Amino acid sequence: MSKAEVRLAVTGHRAFDDAAAEHIRSRVVLLLETLSAAGPVRVVTNLAEGADQLVAEAAVQRRLPLEVIVPAAGYAESLPEPDQRRFTELRTAAASVRTLDHPAPSPAAYRAAGLAMLAEADLLLAIWDGGAVRGTGGSAEVVAHARELGLPVEVIWPPGYARPA
Repeated sequence: MSKAEVRLAVTGHRAFDDAAAEHIRSRVVLLLETLSAAGPVRVVTNLAEGADQLVAEAAVQRRLPLEVIVPAAGYAESLPEPDQRRFTELRTAAASVRTLDHPAPSPAAYRAAGLAMLAEADLLLAIWDGGAVRGTGGSAEVVAHARELGLPVEVIWPPGYARPA
């Protein structure tokens, strides 16, 4: 009998330096390898710059299925230029892509995408500093909602690192 697939939703901060990225990447790889050793894993992400794309790249490198929930029409174009290219590459590598019915990127669209990710998730990976909510649809709000749902949350953040404002 095969084990059920684990659906790993991803939320996280969009900006951190190279040293923080290296710490985060190593912990993400360890988590993906640990989960994969126990059974199939599917990574669910919005492909925002920063944490989402870092985790998605690690998943693709390990040949794990990637499910993308795009918050809104025009979302890719709202990302910084280098991240637009990474978004397109990762979206192309995805096993499935769904774009939510929002006409443009907005905090409401980001919130809806975060909630859609959690709807069928088994675990939330939060690349998050533990800070308070800074706005609608951000990592802190997604983590709070996951906890309200009773969803396990795995937090990765470099010790003592303060993210850019």
